[in-house]
Amino acid sequence: MKKTIGVIGFIACFAVCVSAYCYAPALDKAVKLLLENDYYAAIDECNQLERSLIGSDKAELLYVKGECFSSLGKYEKARDFLKQAINYAEGEISTKIYIAIADTYFMQHGYDKAISIYKQLLDNNTDYEAALLFKLGKAYQRNSKWTKSKYYFNKLAKKYPQSLEMGIVKKSSVGGNFFTIQVGCFSNQGNAEKLRKDLLAKGYSVFVTPFQSNGSKLFRVRVGEYVSLIAAEHKELELKNIEHLPTHIFP
Repeated sequence: MKKTIGVIGFIACFAVCVSAYCYAPALDKAVKLLLENDYYAAIDECNQLERSLIGSDKAELLYVKGECFSSLGKYEKARDFLKQAINYAEGEISTKIYIAIADTYFMQHGYDKAISIYKQLLDNNTDYEAALLFKLGKAYQRNSKWTKSKYYFNKLAKKYPQSLEMGIVKKSSVGGNFFTIQVGCFSNQGNAEKLRKDLLAKGYSVFVTPFQSNGSKLFRVRVGEYVSLIAAEHKELELKNIEHLPTHIFP
């Protein structure tokens, strides 16, 4: 669950980039399957096309294939295909490929490598500025570098207040320089309070935060405030293995 929910922001940014880019007509089916989350079918489609595509079309195919493996959590294999894609890439697709490579490092907790690539792309006046500001904010946040994280999120808010990326920041923010672990989300406040009391009795620092979603009021149950990701992950293992709760870490 953590792996799936934890990359929602990155997947949302990626989907916008994919839909906004014009691929070779031969790749239409593979791109459609990718956007429908049918990753294995998309990979099969790419494999069938691989021998027939050359040049920039080959770069696009390898990029789509790389993103499929990345979405499946196979980041090293994804990176192999993405690095191959660079050899054939021209123009806009090059930026997308480098972003995807950086994303694979981010997902493997290689935040310094990811940050280095994101910053190089941002310095080159890329058209993907909003996405890169968001990704830099998240990478610094995950690295517990709160001042730098805040700098990039503030820059995003100032330059792109109505962007998809800013919407993700607003929706996921918990309003503090810490990590917390979500262990439940309920439409019934009584159920949220019951879980809170159960965990409180076991010695956990736990709180309930209400929020609005599509006109409905929901209640999140969250545990702890941790200044480092390592500390949050250690406590998350306890909540998963001992309390058998679904967990997700929020910065």
